[in-house]
Amino acid sequence: MAFPTASRPYHPSFQRKFLKAYIMRIQDIDAKINSLKSQALRALDVPEELIAAVNLETPPQPEMGDRGIPCFSLARHFRKAPPMIAEDLVESLRTVIEGSLKDTPLGQLIAEVRPVGPYANLFFDRAALAELVLSEALDDQKFGADTTASPEHWAFEYSAPNTNKPQHLGHVRNDLLGYSVAQITRWAGHKVTRVNLINDRGIHICKSMLAYQKWGDGETPESSGIKGDHLVGKYYVRFSQELAKEYAAWLESPASDARFETWQAEHPVDPKAKTQPTPEERRAQFASAYKDAYFNQDSALGGDARAMLLRWEAGDADTMALWKMMNAWVFKGFDETYERLGIEFDHTYYESQTYKFGKDIVLDALKEGLLEQLEDGAIVADLEKLGLSGQAQAKKVLLRSDGTSVYMTQDIGTALKRFETYNLDNMVYVVGNEQEYHFQVLFKVLALLKPELAGRLYHLSYGMVELPEGKMKSREGKVVDADDLMDQMEALANEAVQERWPELSPEDLKERARIIGMAALKFYILDFNPRTTVSFDPKKSIDFQGRTGPYCLYSYARIQSIGRKMGGWPAHTGEARDACLRALQTDLEFALIRHLQDWPTLAARSAADLDPSKISEYLFRLCKSFSTLYNDDAHKIVDIEDAQRRDALLYLAQAVAQTLQKGLNLLGIETLEEM
Repeated sequence: MAFPTASRPYHPSFQRKFLKAYIMRIQDIDAKINSLKSQALRALDVPEELIAAVNLETPPQPEMGDRGIPCFSLARHFRKAPPMIAEDLVESLRTVIEGSLKDTPLGQLIAEVRPVGPYANLFFDRAALAELVLSEALDDQKFGADTTASPEHWAFEYSAPNTNKPQHLGHVRNDLLGYSVAQITRWAGHKVTRVNLINDRGIHICKSMLAYQKWGDGETPESSGIKGDHLVGKYYVRFSQELAKEYAAWLESPASDARFETWQAEHPVDPKAKTQPTPEERRAQFASAYKDAYFNQDSALGGDARAMLLRWEAGDADTMALWKMMNAWVFKGFDETYERLGIEFDHTYYESQTYKFGKDIVLDALKEGLLEQLEDGAIVADLEKLGLSGQAQAKKVLLRSDGTSVYMTQDIGTALKRFETYNLDNMVYVVGNEQEYHFQVLFKVLALLKPELAGRLYHLSYGMVELPEGKMKSREGKVVDADDLMDQMEALANEAVQERWPELSPEDLKERARIIGMAALKFYILDFNPRTTVSFDPKKSIDFQGRTGPYCLYSYARIQSIGRKMGGWPAHTGEARDACLRALQTDLEFALIRHLQDWPTLAARSAADLDPSKISEYLFRLCKSFSTLYNDDAHKIVDIEDAQRRDALLYLAQAVAQTLQKGLNLLGIETLEEM
């Protein structure tokens, strides 16, 4: 049979009328090819279950074709070698195309079908593919969006800071990851609700309050010139420092000696151990192991903090006034940090408003026989019955013996309230990997209480962001504050921009440094798979030549500069533009067109996996592909005299720029029209 080729293209009016209408979007192509594959295999009497197992592949080299159908899994059915099966399948594909697809856009798109080893490969007509991909990339503001076939309502909870300290580098990863996956999920076509749960109550909050009460001397953000959340964090660190002094003094006291003797009896040394600890080592072990028990049982500061918590729970006026004042400082500081990061929420909850959620739910579940009550009155879930056997904790307490709630109780109530309030289909918690067990238990308990929630709750577990010397410790003040980090990134960007473009005005320099610095931070953090532990390198992230946000920004601005230099983007319509797009034929041009063709599938995969790193990798490769094309002598747009060819390349460059901007936006990154 005959197929259309570049030298014998189909009539452009047919293309405009049918190709765009029939294959409405690029992502439909593979679905239609899968249907073609199924028809061809049915004609060869292949069973349906075997047909479903044969998946399309993209050949590793363009010269091998655009799509391949592997024949390995068909060998047992046909009792033939895969290359021989590929030949038969090619003939069947040709028959189906000639018989029912000849005059359809898919039939026009497929220029050739031929066996390539154990594959039946399809080759697309370059003119048809160029117009299809670039028309969509240029004309559709939502190019690559709405890829889901079944839109749902997703909620994402992220950030969730405590009001006893400013946000740090670890929070930055949470903020950026949560915001980005919410954006990507919305881009895929789902309805998205973004929520923040601020932890504004509890003993840790009282530590900051107590330290301020004892040593604050009326200091305020205004009087000190310190941002509100940093000021409160200063007193959280102060409490820890004072507690450490108190503990060190207590360890030298007779009371410590008595506790040490009791502790030794409760934690005997294994007499069969090869090495026995020295008395000094045992004392050091005790000092380390007993620290939390000291705070809860012996510490004067600990007693004061617990007493303050009780006053807060009782609604004591003075305690509430102090709490509200310090929280207001922190909230204002958080808002400033979020604004700089470009992070937004649809709803913000406060733990002080939600910590009692779930209590009635747990009591009702007890009445229904879903939970158990221990002899001391505590209400628990049997983890073994929930399929969590082998855990150190056999029973999970949901209400203490005194009737008070635990974090799990609050999470149960909050989750159910959100599903009811927003009519959700799915809920995602963006939380570090140290909380994986907590969410395993939470999801099992929720599924026990509400079976319809099974499979609709997700923990987006991410690895920590570490300093060169190891993990961050908020209580010791060994953190990289989010605000300080952003200042550092802007300073590094300022230095890099000033070096490259010394003619910039101070205003332009400041704005570009802000955008470039934030692009560097966001791209670097999001370029890692969420589960990966990240060691953040600010200088590496600002590199204009590496796999970085600044490199992608530069690529975008470079393309925009080309458009300005050529007097703006082409404005052809109808057949004139179609002719330009069909003029793209070289291998370098089609490497870039194929890359653009992959965008909808890539964006959909990123949404399905809740993984922004797939988009960052795609954008970097798109930039590299454009750079390869533009730096080739035969493709330097500004030097090409043939008007149609020049405009064709301008259309291609414009499509790349628009796709870059879309992808960067999904990572929360602003673009610059010029660098």
